[in-house]
Amino acid sequence: MKKQILSLALAATALVGWASPAAAWWDNGWAYRKAITVDTAAGGIAAAEKRFPVLVRLDSSNFRFEDAKPDGSDIRFVAQDDKTPLAFHIESFDPKIGLAMVWVDLAELPANGQAKLFLYYGSKDATAAASAPKSFDASYRAVFHFAGNLSDATANATVAQGQASFAAGAIGQGAQFTGAPLAIAASPATAVNPANGFSFEAWVKPATPSDATLYKTPEGFVIGLAQGMPYVAIGEQRAAATAAITDWSQVTVSANAEGAVLYVNGVEAARLAAPLPALTGAATIGEGFTGQIDELRLSGTARDAAWAKANFASQGRGGKLLAFGADEQPSGEGFGYFGVIFKNVTPDAWGVIGLLMIMSLISWVVMIAKGSYVGRASRADRAFQAMFAQRRGDVLSTGWQEQLSNSERRLLADSPRARIYAAGVAEFELASQEAHGGALAEETVEAIRASLDAQQVEETQKLNRWMVLLTIAISGGPFIGLLGTVLGVMITFAAIALAGDVNVNAIAPGVSAALLATVVGLFVAIPALFGYNYIASRNSEVTAGMQVFVDKLITRFADLHRRALRAQPAE
Repeated sequence: MKKQILSLALAATALVGWASPAAAWWDNGWAYRKAITVDTAAGGIAAAEKRFPVLVRLDSSNFRFEDAKPDGSDIRFVAQDDKTPLAFHIESFDPKIGLAMVWVDLAELPANGQAKLFLYYGSKDATAAASAPKSFDASYRAVFHFAGNLSDATANATVAQGQASFAAGAIGQGAQFTGAPLAIAASPATAVNPANGFSFEAWVKPATPSDATLYKTPEGFVIGLAQGMPYVAIGEQRAAATAAITDWSQVTVSANAEGAVLYVNGVEAARLAAPLPALTGAATIGEGFTGQIDELRLSGTARDAAWAKANFASQGRGGKLLAFGADEQPSGEGFGYFGVIFKNVTPDAWGVIGLLMIMSLISWVVMIAKGSYVGRASRADRAFQAMFAQRRGDVLSTGWQEQLSNSERRLLADSPRARIYAAGVAEFELASQEAHGGALAEETVEAIRASLDAQQVEETQKLNRWMVLLTIAISGGPFIGLLGTVLGVMITFAAIALAGDVNVNAIAPGVSAALLATVVGLFVAIPALFGYNYIASRNSEVTAGMQVFVDKLITRFADLHRRALRAQPAE
């Protein structure tokens, strides 16, 4: 019995561990979170990067806009430790069309590995915490999202002067150019030291293959298109890609005192050996260019190949840099799938589950008690049979049992056969006294047999006592669980009908929670079924042994009595 209780305790411990949360919840004021995995191994990004601004594209397939505030002010990003908030800012957030663009400052982008962050949302009391200047490292001189304006997202507040219209771009909105450039005034913030380097990043979509400049400085540093083919020029030297771009493409140039490298869609397209001159910061954007430019960035450092590849993987449509996990909710029983289920269980379903748990507890108590009882009875019967076999000539009296040790007596106290034997000997002695030493009548022998049969029935009843509770758990558990499920589904659909909100997010939690009652019902019935069959088979073995013993015992009684009568002298 102790071993069985220990096994149950271990199983309960394992169940608690399985249902417990794997990590702490950052803030209980937020109702939902979603794990986001940044996988650089899939993109072949071979070098680690610090302070990388990763783009998180949210749409209706990976984010529940209906559970967030309409302006996204309750959105938060937390590092892998689920404790450290990350800087971020929202470029666009439109719950009506189910689309949002959010930039998150990732502390470190691993090389050929994975990093994880958590997106929290669903806090009614949250205020906006997004900050564009904090989302970019100090190397950025200017970041233009072109999200309906020409403002710089960095703390430098670099001014881009000129006229531009805006339309749907590669990331949210982009600037529409018709040949007239935008001008950036010279300032200490935009000045570039060749020793530190310079980087240009932009998404470009030319209307037609033509000659145009994307970025041009008075010092002769030019990034442009020659009949649609990107190039970089320093002074009189130029290096160009071999293919023209016709649709949205990311053009990146990294330059320093040793030369410049041109990347198109994250892949090196050309290399120039001319050194970068010192730049005062004055520049023009889009001179002679017809088409669209989006997400233009200027940095006072030379970004490497891994940065260019990671940028394209993060920002490109259909990129595989990010993988979104399931929505999770905090719960006393954990979070994730089980958190959603437990949170949406209705009161009536909890009542059904409570009843089922009581049934489960009762069935386990019965299984442990009856399993222990039949085990003790079986062992005691075997011990009694061995002792009885050694005293074949002393069957008509229980006197030999008085010579047993205390441990042997305690063992035989659990033996049904020993109790049957004691009842048979007592009945035989009483019948012998009533016959005054004479022969027993046939009716008396049958009376002894009836007494033994009655004792056997009593022992069989002891073996089968409370077994009916297991049959109730087996047959009733699933049906009671099904009742809870049906009630839960009815209530879920009734609530949806009253609210008028018909979508899978409104239906699925209630239905999944309602199914929990059926699952619990099966958890009650399945162990009870196995336990019942095992105990019933052991009971049958003990009962069959008792029947055989009764038949042998009554035969021995009759035989020994006949011998005793023959041994008496004739009068």
